[in-house]
Amino acid sequence: MSIIQPLHIPAEWQNPHASCELFIYRGDLEHPQAPGNKWHKLKYHLREAKRIRARYMATFGGPYSNHLHAFAATLRDTEMAGIAVVRGELQPRLTPTLYDVANAGVSLWPCTRQDYRLAEQSELVSYLNGQYEGIYWVPEGGGGVLGAKGCQDWAADIDYLDSECDAWVVSAGTGTTAAGLLASEKIPYLHVVSALKGAAAQADEILSLASLVSEDQTNIAALEEKMTFHSDAHEGGYAKQSQALQQFLRLFTDANPAQQLDPVYTCKTLFHVMNRIRDGKWPHKRTLLIHTGGLQGWRGYSAALNPYIASSLDGEK
Repeated sequence: MSIIQPLHIPAEWQNPHASCELFIYRGDLEHPQAPGNKWHKLKYHLREAKRIRARYMATFGGPYSNHLHAFAATLRDTEMAGIAVVRGELQPRLTPTLYDVANAGVSLWPCTRQDYRLAEQSELVSYLNGQYEGIYWVPEGGGGVLGAKGCQDWAADIDYLDSECDAWVVSAGTGTTAAGLLASEKIPYLHVVSALKGAAAQADEILSLASLVSEDQTNIAALEEKMTFHSDAHEGGYAKQSQALQQFLRLFTDANPAQQLDPVYTCKTLFHVMNRIRDGKWPHKRTLLIHTGGLQGWRGYSAALNPYIASSLDGEK
């Protein structure tokens, strides 16, 4: 199976007056343990942790975090132990994601939302640093310069396989992946679609990080000319789904039975792009959607909302 595949636009979103081809880069097929952008964001963090001979790697995430899931699976191949600081109280019954994380040997530590926001400046992190000697902390989502650098490398890999598209589209959570792609000289043009509500300011954060990562410290004004940021595609907020999005997912799945979108990021990004195609507002002829993985996140949704339930990761019917 090719890792770059064509997408069929459902009839309801086709525009007879605009010729547009859509393709998807199946990043979710790349790495068995850390699919999508997860391995790329973790790559340089893992190297740095090994360089300083860390005994532990620690990071932050929510109860259904794709990052935590990939982080735990990736550590299986290292000699380092893992620590996961989980937003919210740990319940007696772990989520499927946290069950996998714990089963991989990672220690789970619950934290308040305030500690989660403070991250490495929180009292909990100070306590853990005192309890465990030699911790390397990975920012939430595998972020920071090292995370973006890994995604910059990823851009070169994607371009090697397909350099004919006139635009790429990627989802944004922390914005690390978008910054790394933007920092690459290989991208034709980048559309960044945020999954967060009220995230207009995130564009500046992405541009700033991309400038730090780019080889020649490209100025922000030059990077801004290569990117369009979309803050109006959250469909109600992070991890929420509107009825319109749910309807789109069902129709998209019927038209593209071999494709699976994740419930938080790529589904909203593609829905936003197709709405703009339908309305005649998409300026590109050949567009590549970067699939950032996260299919395991469907386990946080009811079976009624999951269009792929027959092949869900839990095997539920």
